[in-house]
Parts: sequence; C-alpha cells; structure tokens
Amino acid sequence: MLDRYVVGGFLLCFFRLKYMFIGRKKNSIHHPKKILVIRLWALWSSLLSFPMIKQLKAQYGNSTQYDLLASTRNIGVFKNQWYFHQLYNLFSLKWLCKLICSFKSYDIVIDVEEYFRISTFMALWLGKVTIGFGNLWNRSIGYTNPVIYNDQQHTILTFLDLLKPLGIKPYVPEAMEPLIFQNKDTIKVNKFLENIQPATWNVQLVCMHTWWAETSQDRFWAQENRVQLIKRTIWLYKDAVHIFLSWTAFETMGVQKILAHLDEQEKKHVTNLCGMFNLYEFAYLLQQCTLMISNDTGPMHLSAAMWTRTIGLFGPEIPRRFGPYPLSKNIWLYKWNGIPAINVHLEQRQKSSQSFVNLISVDDVFTLLKDALWK
Repeated sequence: MLDRYVVGGFLLCFFRLKYMFIGRKKNSIHHPKKILVIRLWALWSSLLSFPMIKQLKAQYGNSTQYDLLASTRNIGVFKNQWYFHQLYNLFSLKWLCKLICSFKSYDIVIDVEEYFRISTFMALWLGKVTIGFGNLWNRSIGYTNPVIYNDQQHTILTFLDLLKPLGIKPYVPEAMEPLIFQNKDTIKVNKFLENIQPATWNVQLVCMHTWWAETSQDRFWAQENRVQLIKRTIWLYKDAVHIFLSWTAFETMGVQKILAHLDEQEKKHVTNLCGMFNLYEFAYLLQQCTLMISNDTGPMHLSAAMWTRTIGLFGPEIPRRFGPYPLSKNIWLYKWNGIPAINVHLEQRQKSSQSFVNLISVDDVFTLLKDALWK
C-alpha cells in the first residue's frame, strides 16, 4: 500500500511538474562509467536476470563499474556472481545513506522490478539514463526510457528487452547462468552424498521440492500426490533411486507430513534436507541430481540454472513466462485453459476456488519421471 499509493502518488506529482517545465528527455550515454542494476525482491526470479546482466557487461566491458541495489531478501543470490563491483542492500542503513547522497551518480540505471514504485524512485534519484518496465503508468513516467513488459515470452527474454534502449541487440541464451558456488560449498555435500551413493552403486538422485513460497499457496501440488509419487518411484526402482525432499526450515512442516505417510522401508530411500544446506551448497547438490520435480517456485529455477533436468508443475501461473528454462530441455506440466491468473507486471492476481495445479495427476508426473531417469 505504501509503495502503490504514497510512492506512486509522489511520482505522479513530481512528473506533472517536470513535464510542465521541462518535458521528458530520452537520454543516451555511449560510454557509461557507472551502471546500476536494481532488483529488490524475489530471490529466485533474480536468477532470471543473470543473462541480461551478463550481456550488459559484454557490451561495455570491464572499464565500466557495475553495481547492484538489492535487499536482504535476494542479495545473497548475487554474492558469488562475477557481475558486480559493489552490492548495496536497501535495508541496510549504511548503504541507504550512501545511496541518498549519490544523486544522479550513475550514468545508467536499469530497474528489473516489474511493479515496485520504490525501485522507480530509486532509479530516478540515482540515474541519468533510467530504464524500467512501463506497463503501470505511474512507473512509466519515472524512466527516461520505459520498456513494455512482454508477457507473451519467457521472463528471461523480457528482462533482456531492457537492453534494447541502450542499442544492445540481445541474443537468446541457450541455458540459464548457473549460480556460482565455491570449493568450500562442496565439502559438506560430498560427505553427505558418500553415505547416500557409494561409488559402487549407480543410484539416481531425485530432488522433490514439496512446498511453496509464502505468497503462492495456490501453486502447491497436493501432499497426497507427492506421497503417491514417492511410493510408486521407490516401488519401481528400489535401491536404484534416492529421493531428497528440499530444502529450508520453511518447508519442514510439509516434509514431515509427507514422511509420516511412508513406511520404514520407504523412508530408507528418502532424505529430509530441510535446514541441512545453505543456498550455495544446495545449488551444488542439485547439480549432482539427475532430476528435480518442483512446484512453480524458486528451487525449480535454481535447478534449471544448475543445468539439472527439471519438471515444473504449473497452475495458475503459465510456464510460457516462468517455466524451467530452457523449455526445450526441461519439462513442464500445465492443465489449465492458458489464461494467466497472475500478471505481476500489472499487479493483477485472480483468486479461484479451483486448484489448477492439482489438475495434474500422479500418473502424469510419474510418466515423465520414468522417461527422465536413465535417459
């Protein structure tokens, strides 16, 4: 509410005065010294911005300074990436004060947020050339170069559209950019895997993400479906498969409910990962897996980024926009009528009494699982 009405109202008043006396100028800078990327929210969707940032750096080279403005929520995703010189946390008083004192200090600011007005305001304050999505009118007025959010393509490609006002012709990436982990992140995971998969065994590792983000409960494939899928997989493959249930303490309750429906023999083939690994350790673990099966939520994108074959279960969001990239390699299941119920860039979210994701049957997923293993 604060972002929509207070910040949005401020932008409206400010730009009405500006247009009366100055008008809108579309600036261009051919050799920028400093570029800022703003991405404040959505830990996992931040992964989808990596190809855009990589192509931006390829355009201007290492003589330009690249900084990031993020938040506590998502800044960790960028920590090990090679893209940025400085990471600013908007929720840190130290960095916020520094930014307040940095009026128009960036030649170019690219705002990757879909609807936040506060990110528009930060771009306005910090940048000479400002680029962001202009589908909401009280955001579009805040940019020197607004870009229309194309909701008919994958979000990775939509983020790449933000480069076009700079004269950059983006190319379609073949795959996502992986999350970079360090050698120290592999030690704990390797020791863990030694107990799961002895060198003499050919055990296929399957990760299942069973829970949802706090804002997306309607994307949750029912627990009873998960239980049946696990039971059927163990019955068919026995010692040849081990299943991980991921990932953070937030998922603990859901995972425990699933485990309560398994017998003792079945539990020998399943490991609860909740709270066991940090972000980078989990990324490395996913890289060792044969397959990931996930609701339409963050670990699905992380799995795709680590180039692990991924099955995404969709509804009410549509996979054309948010499927595990690339859709040609990974798999998505979606059984609704194709009309999007969520349009983040327009702040639209329709409520429905029907669980569209649960139109997907256990048979549907089990068939894909069998095709993916040992393929």
